[in-house]
Amino acid sequence: MIIKLEDLVKVYDTGSIKLKALKEVNLQIEKEEYVAIMGASGSGKSTLMNVIGCLDKFTGGKYYLEDTDVSSLDDNSLAEIRNKKIGFVFQAFNLLPKLTAIENVELPMMYAGVPKHERESRAKLALDRVGLSDRIKHKPNEMSGGQKQRVAIARALVNNPSIILADEPTGNLDSISSEEIMGIFQELNDEGVTIVMVTHEPDIAMHTKRNVVFKDGTIISDKLVVSRTIVRGKK
Repeated sequence: MIIKLEDLVKVYDTGSIKLKALKEVNLQIEKEEYVAIMGASGSGKSTLMNVIGCLDKFTGGKYYLEDTDVSSLDDNSLAEIRNKKIGFVFQAFNLLPKLTAIENVELPMMYAGVPKHERESRAKLALDRVGLSDRIKHKPNEMSGGQKQRVAIARALVNNPSIILADEPTGNLDSISSEEIMGIFQELNDEGVTIVMVTHEPDIAMHTKRNVVFKDGTIISDKLVVSRTIVRGKK
């Protein structure tokens, strides 16, 4: 098991108002799963993603990542987990505009202290893995939205994380680019990469293998799906 949540609670305390964003959530995700976290705005799905990604601390309950009790970790340990065990893919790409594709992909390895020659070779391999070996010297303003997201996926992969967290990864893409990006995620999952994706789009969620639906901070549905990508290439 890669993720285990036990009675997880997240409360936002503004002083005058306390908002319970997550209410005693219990969830288990196995290694190599491909899961969509769904729900309307304000349902708790993005809060859950931030907690799983160690970007936000939870208020109560337990969170185990690969059998590590996350609540016992200090800020430095959490930062190390974010850099080495979790790969992030965001709707807005979050690429640095002045850096080339390969330089953007190298960033997580710089923070991890990987030597320069190794950074370059691993970044090239990651970009090749997402079909961008011919764009390594291009900057974000020289790429399409789909290409930018491929760079972001390569960056998420480059430290060989235990899990990839994707937050609305197709939200800024047209339908053709969205299908291409979902095809990449499918291939990565076929290779054994664990993927947890937040999306509000049913068509995107159908590419995954399990849909977990949130409403008002609780899970209201958790079911396996037959992904249409299983018959990819057939019409």
